Amino acid sequence: MILNDLAITARAEKGMIQPFVPHQVTSNDRGKVMSFGLTSFGYDIRLGSTFVEYQLNHAPNDPKEPSALRTATFITDAYVIKPGAFVLAHSAEYFNIPADIVGICVAKSTYARLGVHILVTPLEPGWRGYLTLEISNLSNAAVKLYAGEGIAQIMFHEGDVPWTTYADRGGKYQDQAETVVLPRMK
Repeated sequence: MILNDLAITARAEKGMIQPFVPHQVTSNDRGKVMSFGLTSFGYDIRLGSTFVEYQLNHAPNDPKEPSALRTATFITDAYVIKPGAFVLAHSAEYFNIPADIVGICVAKSTYARLGVHILVTPLEPGWRGYLTLEISNLSNAAVKLYAGEGIAQIMFHEGDVPWTTYADRGGKYQDQAETVVLPRMK
């Protein structure tokens, strides 16, 4: 079953999403913002301020050798993602996913209509931390991304508690800090 706004609020009050905004925010003291906060059947997360680009490397990026990855880190309130580019970022929210919940991330329509694709692996039962977001610009124009504003929506699904949660198996991305986490091998 997908959780609605009432069920998400009840779970958030127990620490599932921190900080939790119990309504949709569309503007602030600086004007219009990419919306974030609670929706009817999901939660629009905000983009953090750290962005990591992979740098040109003549050898292929190898997930078995993450120490060989060449990256550049930018901390900014607005990041311009170039046409066809890929960047890692993080959520502004911390998640503590209960054992009977899985979260699925989807793109926000405003960014999707500009060609921005957001990919996040599932928020598995028992996972805790800040999300690392994989962002691609599939368009032929640069797109500006705004830290502190909405970037994607998480939909939460409730099911039976699995035999083994992400926490039980000591997942390698457990307790991610509020920064970008690069690929790891366990």
